[in-house]
Amino acid sequence: MFDDIEFYAPQSPDFRVKSIPDQEEFSVHKSALQTCEVFRDMFLCCDQEYSFVTTHEVQELTEVLELDESASTLRLLLRLLHFPPPPPSLSLSARETRRMGKPASLYQGAFIPFPLLPDMLQLADKYDLSDPLRRALHSHLFANASIHPLEVYAFATRNRIDDVAAEASAYLLHPPLSTYSKDRIALIPSVSAYHDLVRLHSYRIQQLKAILLREDIFPFGYGVCVAHQENTTRAWTDSRMLLATQLEAGRMSSDDYQVEGIAHGQPATDLAAEMGVLLKQFESCKTCHKACSAAIEMLGVKCLCL
Repeated sequence: MFDDIEFYAPQSPDFRVKSIPDQEEFSVHKSALQTCEVFRDMFLCCDQEYSFVTTHEVQELTEVLELDESASTLRLLLRLLHFPPPPPSLSLSARETRRMGKPASLYQGAFIPFPLLPDMLQLADKYDLSDPLRRALHSHLFANASIHPLEVYAFATRNRIDDVAAEASAYLLHPPLSTYSKDRIALIPSVSAYHDLVRLHSYRIQQLKAILLREDIFPFGYGVCVAHQENTTRAWTDSRMLLATQLEAGRMSSDDYQVEGIAHGQPATDLAAEMGVLLKQFESCKTCHKACSAAIEMLGVKCLCL
């Protein structure tokens, strides 16, 4: 979508914009500029406050608006105005995945790369770009939370975009913050923002642990298997106690994964998947298997809000 950001060539332009610092001109559509309130105001009061230059050599483009912006900034702004990005596509499976208590982006497909978004959002504020364009950029920032959680959290916190900061924080729970380099942690704009993140993580871990330890395989004797009740209950209890210990340590029993070249355990938020390994153990008993499936599904539902 924005991989070719250097390419900017609107067809049949009728106006020009010039970068004062770089002395570079861009051919544009005046109608595209007028979708922005700042430019609309400029055109309305140009006779009193703004200077337009006439160039007789180029008959079809006689007006030039000079702006004190770098050429690269102007190129980005004009790209947004002429080719406003649509919001990313919603993921059809994300809400179900979240319902099971797993972090999952609400969006799928192509996103605007995060390195471009801070400048785009700054331009949106500076030039008072349209609300639909602002909402689209916000959606792309939200979608990047699962890809660049630390960078997005830092930016959102700095700019007080609370819903995006909360979304990004969910992807920073694991691997633990201690695995990040000092330089990367320095992206977080303040000690207060870092402390908020640490406290949020601690709260989530404690809540996950409480949910896990309260979930019984035969709650209040419902669906109990008379033949295997003792063994099944013991297996479930042993597994959740082990998992609760691993939650505190920030490690899980699944295969390792890599972050910045260091091996860590699987993310600890997926309690349902971790307890799901018991299903195979109960395959020989339909009653125990059904009870285990129900308990695992309930774990996922209760973890949803975390």
